[in-house]
Amino acid sequence: MSKSDWEINIENTANAVAAEYGSSTVSSVFARYNAHGFYDLSSCYYSEAFADLEMIANDN
Repeated sequence: MSKSDWEINIENTANAVAAEYGSSTVSSVFARYNAHGFYDLSSCYYSEAFADLEMIANDN
């Protein structure tokens, strides 16, 4: 996947999580990877961060 594809997927999923559970939940996911958002998330963590966010988004 390209960086822009990852960005779209991660940002969309992060927005869904924030709408359901709040921005602090999204922040805690990024914090696991020493990031504040996609903009400073290391590319080696894209799949892990996306999986974490997707798991939370699909948890209801």
